[in-house]
Amino acid sequence: MTGTEKPAAKAMPRGGRKGGPAFPRISLKRALEYSEKLVRKTHTGPQPEEDILRGVFENVGPEGGVRASALKQYGLLEVTADGYKATDLAKQIVAALPEQRNPLLRRALLSSKLFKRIFDTHNGDTVSTAKIRQTALGLKVHLDSADECVKLFIESVVTAGLGTLEGESIVLVQAAATPGPDNNDGGGGDAEAASPAEAEAAAKAAAEKGSTGDRGATGRVNRPGLSVSINVDSTSDPDKLEKQLKLLRDYGVI
Repeated sequence: MTGTEKPAAKAMPRGGRKGGPAFPRISLKRALEYSEKLVRKTHTGPQPEEDILRGVFENVGPEGGVRASALKQYGLLEVTADGYKATDLAKQIVAALPEQRNPLLRRALLSSKLFKRIFDTHNGDTVSTAKIRQTALGLKVHLDSADECVKLFIESVVTAGLGTLEGESIVLVQAAATPGPDNNDGGGGDAEAASPAEAEAAAKAAAEKGSTGDRGATGRVNRPGLSVSINVDSTSDPDKLEKQLKLLRDYGVI
């Protein structure tokens, strides 16, 4: 190597030490603590890798690399030619008001490809730890890493507000299917359950857009790409709910 050549960039640890798909090796809660430090450290721009490993992750060895990899998988850290920096998502989380945080935390959680696949598999279900472990193994997580994966997934789901613990099981919220980090939206999936008011607005929007789109023989709007979920509990007004369901049927959404 000549004196003018730059050394090759070190590959960031994938987080799956024993093989299989990568997953964040720290919980989302812990990642958020590092992320806030990263936002402060890179406020003026990217910083050299060693400075970030030492100043943010408190370890310049392999463990620091594993922590950095976890933040990258959560969509909180970006690696550039000039070094490491916080992503826009990381900055938004730090700046968010308490009532604004959950949708952002959900984006972070679902930025992990593996965690998103596990969540999508059990969307809206009450599942045991053993069942989640079975799903992780089915997704090719190494047997030796399965318990750690399940533990971190459950902790992170609770942090993101996408699930609650009930004994040995976790209740995952019903959330509309959304694009994942592999798609062209440039970010992680953002799972949101629609309220009745949001469902009504979605139906009206479908009708407006459908005025120039395809219609079936009955005049119903064909909107195959629209997904609407409605939260219903014991406090829901039956009459109001029936009106909203009728509206959705009339517009061809359901």
